[in-house]
Amino acid sequence: MQAIDYAKNVTESFALPDVCIRIKELLDDDCSTADDIAEVVSLDPSLSLKLLKLANSALYNFPAEISTIGKAVNVIGAKALYNLVITETATSAFRHFENNAINLERFWQQSVYCSLVAKELASQAKIRDIERYFVIGLLHNFGELAVASQTPDKAALCEQYSDKMKPWQQQRSVLGYTYADVTAEILKLWGLPEELFRPIEHHNDVMWALDDQDTAILNAASRIALSIVHPDKYSQTKILNPEIIKSFDLHAEEVVEASQYARMEAYNILVIMNPELFLIH
Repeated sequence: MQAIDYAKNVTESFALPDVCIRIKELLDDDCSTADDIAEVVSLDPSLSLKLLKLANSALYNFPAEISTIGKAVNVIGAKALYNLVITETATSAFRHFENNAINLERFWQQSVYCSLVAKELASQAKIRDIERYFVIGLLHNFGELAVASQTPDKAALCEQYSDKMKPWQQQRSVLGYTYADVTAEILKLWGLPEELFRPIEHHNDVMWALDDQDTAILNAASRIALSIVHPDKYSQTKILNPEIIKSFDLHAEEVVEASQYARMEAYNILVIMNPELFLIH
């Protein structure tokens, strides 16, 4: 199977919710207002509740509680709300395709660590729209679940990476491409913005990362996440490419801070996204 085949099967099984499509249409419409967007989200009480939990989490750190979707739009902005909707959609998709062919706890941790590190690195680099980096980091490895749900034997082989054979190298050895390629094809078929799928598609390409800031941040974030999840296999200093870190003007101290931030906040986000797997009873 090619990457596009996995992607087609995923998008046939799990369609992008109408609310995602409608909000994107409103964002592209110069005549739409914040109230229009809040109204669309508020029509789904379950989604509204989940979004308010995320809006009041460590993702934003607002001093006052955000109690309504209307306030969320006014405080964090319509584009940030759209990214929150995509975050919740990703969470639902992850749970839809969960498969015991892989270590699910590791998958969720790696995804959330990557998302938090990417967001913090973007913040350190003083980039606007940092919530987008959380989404990119969260989604970057979604292709693993797509492969695990359709060809579990291949996913199990891909999980047999080591200190000498990095995950993306093992994926190319088994599949001929990486999980990131599968993820990018899924996001394209869903019609998500290029700014979300392009960094994912190319983040394992060092030359591309050196030439594109979004890709560079995801490259660094994914490597840091890997070192947090597998400290026995990958040390942060060895797995990070120093030239890529330099390319978006950060120092080693700021990279360490991003890693520490992810370690501190990951559990709270994981509990919101998958309480059955991570909530301590």
